[in-house]
Amino acid sequence: MASESPTRLAREAKEAIELLQKDHDFLRERFDVLELLDLRERVARFEERLARVEKTLEELKLVPVLEDRVNKLEHREEESSKRRWQFAYIFAGAVTTLLVTVLVQLVLLPLVKK
Repeated sequence: MASESPTRLAREAKEAIELLQKDHDFLRERFDVLELLDLRERVARFEERLARVEKTLEELKLVPVLEDRVNKLEHREEESSKRRWQFAYIFAGAVTTLLVTVLVQLVLLPLVKK
């Protein structure tokens, strides 16, 4: 090894440097590919989250519509209840009027016969 010429050592060093450079370039390419894969995975996860957020947003848009429907149903129930009570009052008034009329007739009938 001591008898090796400096030119030969320089050539071997140059060849070793070229091999190292090729290895470095290969590793850099692999690293770039891995970074792309990592970025793709991150983008995929981001798209999933975005889809969930969009779905939640659509559901939140439905909340006022549902609240409006509930309010309308409550209002309709109140109106129905009022109508039922109105019907009950009218019916009770008619029955009371009928009873008063019958009582008046019963009271007046003996007076009219005399």
